[in-house]
Amino acid sequence: MITEQQSSGYDIRDAFFNLLDADAFFAAYTRRKDKMLPVQQNLIPYLGVYLVDEVMVPDGDANAGCVRFIHTARIGFSIVVANSTPNAAEKTADQAFNKIMARAYCDLKLMNVLKSDNPEGVLIESITRGTRRAIHGAMSTDNETPFVEMQYEASCSFRSEWYPDITDTLDEIDVTVAVNNVDPTQVQPITVKYMFTALRAALRSPSHG
Repeated sequence: MITEQQSSGYDIRDAFFNLLDADAFFAAYTRRKDKMLPVQQNLIPYLGVYLVDEVMVPDGDANAGCVRFIHTARIGFSIVVANSTPNAAEKTADQAFNKIMARAYCDLKLMNVLKSDNPEGVLIESITRGTRRAIHGAMSTDNETPFVEMQYEASCSFRSEWYPDITDTLDEIDVTVAVNNVDPTQVQPITVKYMFTALRAALRSPSHG
């Protein structure tokens, strides 16, 4: 599919963010969709949902038909939590990671390719890969407040087809039939006009779905 305002990868990032942003589990978290600003101590606990990158390969033969892609967009999730002990911080980060998995992949509409509530109706065909890693650190040089950043990346597969923008449409074909073995003054040629403008209008009518 082709979305009208934003790219499908951008919309998929928003779809994940909207689900988590509305969940009560993350109500106390600072929630962001971009990496433009650094994560300061006063913003923790923190949840970031980002579009990391996107890979496009041909959907079918690359040199046949219109341009078609199978996309794989990596959506990155960053969970940063702090606690007085490293084990407690890691446990909290793991709970947040588990919540992301359950909230996103158990949703009725996020992965539904027949009926989607995602931004611009974008469709996600599958999750083809996931990676998870934990980064440990401290908020200050004296290591008083340990923190854990849990990073999770999900590879989302979807498709797009880019048909040519045809402006000189075929509106009419005239077919003339004449008998070539008789006197043309005795048998007049027959001309049939095929009007595709009227046909297209009829097909767009409600009676044709």
